[in-house]
Amino acid sequence: MKIYNFDLLAYPHVPKEAPRTPVPSSYFDPVKGAANYNEHLEEMAYCEELGFDGVVFNEHHYSAYGTMPSPNLIAAALSQKTSRIKIGVLGNILPLRNHPVRVAEEYAMIDCLSNGRLIAGFVRGIPPEYIWYGVNPEESRGRFEEAYDLIMTAWTQPVWSHEGRFYQLKDCAIWPRPLQQPHPPIWIAARSAESIEWCVKRHLPTAQVYQTTDQIEDTFGYYRKVAHDEGWEATPDDFILCRHIYIDESDRKAQEFGEPAIRYFFTVFNRGFNEAINKGAVDQRLAAALTTERSFNYFREGNRERRDFSKLDWDGLLSTGYVIAGNPDSVARQITAQMKQIGAGHFMGMFHIGNLHHDKVISSLNLFKKEIMPRLQ
Repeated sequence: MKIYNFDLLAYPHVPKEAPRTPVPSSYFDPVKGAANYNEHLEEMAYCEELGFDGVVFNEHHYSAYGTMPSPNLIAAALSQKTSRIKIGVLGNILPLRNHPVRVAEEYAMIDCLSNGRLIAGFVRGIPPEYIWYGVNPEESRGRFEEAYDLIMTAWTQPVWSHEGRFYQLKDCAIWPRPLQQPHPPIWIAARSAESIEWCVKRHLPTAQVYQTTDQIEDTFGYYRKVAHDEGWEATPDDFILCRHIYIDESDRKAQEFGEPAIRYFFTVFNRGFNEAINKGAVDQRLAAALTTERSFNYFREGNRERRDFSKLDWDGLLSTGYVIAGNPDSVARQITAQMKQIGAGHFMGMFHIGNLHHDKVISSLNLFKKEIMPRLQ
């Protein structure tokens, strides 16, 4: 099992009385924000000392939920603080990037800066971000797939041209090239049937996070079925599970410190996206533009509806698998059970949950290293 720390880099100081979406940027204190970046980078770099296989982070916009509008900057900074650990960006939101060539170039730079340690991830983003970026969500899939093809061409062809619906380029050659040839390993966050099928055709591993364990079992099961139909067999290395995780000396202490942190996480998550007062951002037609009627038909009965995890109590969060928490023995059992059920070979733990204090994150990481990692490896 490969083990990673996944970091959303949430801003931990949004007061309860702050307005809903959009939360005015005046609530971001640059001094506290700078300290927060430093703490998260310290935690990421510390994971190398602890023997993690990698650190992974992603891209979000206009929200305290994740203050990495450019995860490539974090990747570049981390490349200079570490020497061994994999650096995963999961990923750049291709339809919202002004130009995919810029993604190809920056990823190539990160791969060179890190001496070939980049995991290059690509995602489509979520409906509100399309509104706030002024991009038509009906073009999401087309933009994503064309951008991906263009990046692959830029990475693998010395001189190339591209004539597509969204991008037209002639006689181009990117500098630099990635150190890993022909390109860095690629991960995709995918849930809809169309996205899973697209990944399978390209043999691309897929990651999951905000679903129940039973739902993720369905998603990965559908990937395996499509792969089998395509003439190849998926392995655990094709699947990545991401979970909020907190370890303490006892289950009671884990709930004492973990539950307030996850409640804060839900507060900033909902403020940024789920409870947006911007009508355009929550219009159901936007979600429909990103998916089709068959997108989730592969789920078993009872697994098709999105769960609002913020309404679950602590026991509900644990039983659905959304949160993994407790004493070391309990956490080891929870991870092993989930990974066995879904058949994944990569585990990403979100150790820094919401506004969990830096010292508690370090303590949780230390317990994971000492008590849990040996059992998983």
